Amino acid sequence: MKHNYDDTFLARWVNNELTQDELSEFKKSEDYNIYKRIIETSSELSVQSFDEQELFNKVKTKLSNKKETKVISLKSRWIYTVAASIAILLGGFYFFSSLDKSYTTGFGEQLAILLPDNSELMLNSKSTVSFNKNNWSTNRNINLKGEGFFKVEKGQTFTVNTAQGNVKVLGTQFNVINHDTYFEVTCYEGKVSVSTSKDDIILTKGMGYRMMNSSKSEQWNFDFSSSKSWITGESSFESTPLSEVIKSLENQYNIKIKNTESVDLNQRFTGSFTHSNLDVALKTVFVPMKIDITFTDEKTISLVK
Repeated sequence: MKHNYDDTFLARWVNNELTQDELSEFKKSEDYNIYKRIIETSSELSVQSFDEQELFNKVKTKLSNKKETKVISLKSRWIYTVAASIAILLGGFYFFSSLDKSYTTGFGEQLAILLPDNSELMLNSKSTVSFNKNNWSTNRNINLKGEGFFKVEKGQTFTVNTAQGNVKVLGTQFNVINHDTYFEVTCYEGKVSVSTSKDDIILTKGMGYRMMNSSKSEQWNFDFSSSKSWITGESSFESTPLSEVIKSLENQYNIKIKNTESVDLNQRFTGSFTHSNLDVALKTVFVPMKIDITFTDEKTISLVK
């Protein structure tokens, strides 16, 4: 049975103010190892600056919702850290963002990320991923906004969450794009499960799926052996709406393409563009589509149909 400690007991323990008898009795209790792990974990966390009174009020509110749970009166900064950790134990209330990892790329930037299980993630330009590293071994979940190429080690289910759909695998290679109203998954090895508001499907090697505006979806097959992935320095497209190709150009080269209302953004483009030369990339995309381009300034381009 757990001991009902008074309001200052834990504070005195953390501050090494318990008597030998009190400490000996506490170590025999079933609670001791739990609180000990909390303290050890808290010491490894970097606590960011915060308003102490506001934090303490949050702790009090969280603990007051638990039956027969006392609110510990705490005053010094390190005691607030303990209080936040106890709140985690009792109610899953997280105060520490350091349990999460987040990565963001800028225009034209790619980032290679080695995940805790040695799975690999290549993050494309203007993209963000986040995940909880603390429980990664049992909960391989990643939140993605933008584009990422994944090489997943076999193990627990690996899930990529986006605003428009989720992708689940056990171990494979695949690419995910989530831009505004556009969602695309291409499978390069193994198989992946894709779930959106519209479809629940399985993709195998050489299959792709896309959903546009949360209403229209389609599947296609591609030659995975010759298909160029953006991780090789060249973005490839298979009957992709021009609006998505333009988005990719903007992200890779930090440019703004304007006057898009003059062209049909739903027309499809099949081909690729290089990441190393803007002029070549623009001609590769727009010349075959008979769209003229004009530089308004160094970073702004207007389209003319």
